[in-house]
Amino acid sequence: MLIKRDLILDSENRLKKARFDPSRLDRELGDGPLRMTEEQKQRRYRQLLATARDAESARIDLERIISGNDLDSINYLAKGTAASHSVCRIQLKDGNSTLIGFASGFLIGPGVLITNHHVFAQASDAKNSIADFDYELDVNETERPVTHFGFRPDTLFYTNPQLDYAVVAVAATSIDGGRDLSAWGWLHLSGEPGKGDPGEYLTIIQHPGGEMKQVCVRENKLLKYSGDTIWYTTDTLGGSSGSPAFNRFWQVVALHHSGVPKKDSRGRWLTKDGKVWDESMDESLVDWIANEGIRISSIVADLKSSMGGHPLIKDALEKLPPAAEVSRRAMAPAAGSPSYSGRTGLWVEQNGGTASLVVPVHIPVDFVRREQPAAAAPPARIPDRRPSVPRTPQNGLPVEAVHIDQSTLSTRPGYQPNFLGKGDLAVPLPKIAASLKAKVAPLKKKPGQSELKYFNYSVVLNKQRKLAFFSAVNIDGGQQQDVGKREGDSWLRDPRVDDSFQIGNEFYGKQATFEVDRSKSPFDRGHLVRRLDATWGKTVAEAKEHGDDSFHFTNCTPQFWAFNQGKQLWAGLEDYTRDIVLQNKRRGIVMNGPIFDGPDAPQHGLPSASAPSQADPKFGGVNIPKYFWKILVTVRSGALAAAAFVMSQRDQILAIDRIEEADIFEKLSAAQVRVFQISIADLARFTKLDFGKLAAADTHEATAVGPRLIESFDDIRL
Repeated sequence: MLIKRDLILDSENRLKKARFDPSRLDRELGDGPLRMTEEQKQRRYRQLLATARDAESARIDLERIISGNDLDSINYLAKGTAASHSVCRIQLKDGNSTLIGFASGFLIGPGVLITNHHVFAQASDAKNSIADFDYELDVNETERPVTHFGFRPDTLFYTNPQLDYAVVAVAATSIDGGRDLSAWGWLHLSGEPGKGDPGEYLTIIQHPGGEMKQVCVRENKLLKYSGDTIWYTTDTLGGSSGSPAFNRFWQVVALHHSGVPKKDSRGRWLTKDGKVWDESMDESLVDWIANEGIRISSIVADLKSSMGGHPLIKDALEKLPPAAEVSRRAMAPAAGSPSYSGRTGLWVEQNGGTASLVVPVHIPVDFVRREQPAAAAPPARIPDRRPSVPRTPQNGLPVEAVHIDQSTLSTRPGYQPNFLGKGDLAVPLPKIAASLKAKVAPLKKKPGQSELKYFNYSVVLNKQRKLAFFSAVNIDGGQQQDVGKREGDSWLRDPRVDDSFQIGNEFYGKQATFEVDRSKSPFDRGHLVRRLDATWGKTVAEAKEHGDDSFHFTNCTPQFWAFNQGKQLWAGLEDYTRDIVLQNKRRGIVMNGPIFDGPDAPQHGLPSASAPSQADPKFGGVNIPKYFWKILVTVRSGALAAAAFVMSQRDQILAIDRIEEADIFEKLSAAQVRVFQISIADLARFTKLDFGKLAAADTHEATAVGPRLIESFDDIRL
């Protein structure tokens, strides 16, 4: 029993002072039009206008409220799912870490949780307690993996017994260190009063009695405001301490904390089936005649006056949460259930360390990440007059700016040859032919060295072309972290090599004059080592630091925008190679690079390895590579397994220096991009790089087979 007798007594006294009969008022309010004054209508309209698409939508929503129209857009359910992410179950534990009860709580800002004072009356109550997120069922009625977070009352703890609420800091990473709290977002608390009106229905998301997350949709009619409290009819599941009560627009109206129980003639509490309730039973069994919540406007006012200077509270009161949209994580089945892969178009059933394809589908090359035919006109855009909200990816994580600390470049570990194992499993960096040694860019302070070491990857630079000969990255599928989307592209030159050996914004920036149908230049800053491939580490913060390190111009190549932005199979191939590593949390190695001055004699779009070399075409004074290569290396059955791929953008850029600037997009955007799997021996001849033992580990057929055009992932041999 979490709700103490004196708390219930206080609620009963407030109900008496409010001088209303919940059952009578519920009948009087009915389900018809709401009785609202003009002032109430104006207030609600302002609130709706702040969240609606436009004035017309706000007007329609207001009419629905006033008329009692219970119809809503289907996205009401999606918004509710998004709102539910931040609600968690609290395991209450004493000083000996013994479980003594359960409650609910929810995040109200980055790293800040709110629940009741009667749950956390003092900091020591939170010290050993645990917050359980995703303690719920997925769409297949399968339990989700629960993620546990500890509390940090030494960082922030504040409680107000009069308003019966407590706020406490939550650890940034889960107890197992694998998840970041930001993945669950937070619910913004608005200090504006009157976010609901008597007669409206509220929705409560809760963990009643410590059970899995449940929702009571619109069975809680708002009856009356009374000072700092709000009264609403009882819900069918019973209240749960610390749960949020929402209005129909998923704004938090109240913090549920107590209620008034139905009693018999002797003053004993009764259960819903008419029996006498005792304290050995859960509070959800009580027949509550009315629920009482603390008004959010009162809580916000108290937080501003009492704790407004604390940085966590300041962020909670001022920062808007991630956009309310259902993340793929929220809609995906739990492990062991069949799940649909939008990338491959397959249903996959995960079971332990294996994955089975439930419905095999052939994937055309232009299917990858394409939601509609390329020729289809974009849908008309509805004007959005909502306040500006920080961009957020679908998993609910905040958008993070790229940050690189170049003062520690000398300590970067770089690519690790023994990452997959020692001896026969070691994979050294490729060796550059003696004829090309003079083109290798040396380090300023170590002229005899050329390897630029970063977090999880290394690069060797061609000083003549000002691009990388190659990059090589170690990928640990067991330490991959989801750090959210980046905010823009903040690229830096590497001070360890001469600036004249690097292509920077002087090339990418000046192409703005060629913009026709897009907001970027014809050539994007294309990663060799992808940010996602380098984004792994023991913590989310460490993984983000590693991923951000990929934003060095030494790891950048000019890539035609249609190629770089993932409209063809190459981007799908990048995801494919990464998924191979992530599956079963394996380790892998990916090497990338351009092919300088590749031959132009086409063989089904790819030149023969024996064809003569042709100079790469120029654009903006820079020679643009016609081809890019990639090698994926893993361990299979105790031995190395490697696959090599080449992407041709020859048709896109071959004549780029001879066409009119105004026609660049019309002529190039429809050019065909082709991807081939080739032998590593052929790739060595293309690039003049020595890949060592990888040629013997090649999974491609004999050299005589030649390049294989990849039209679907089924064509890949690995």
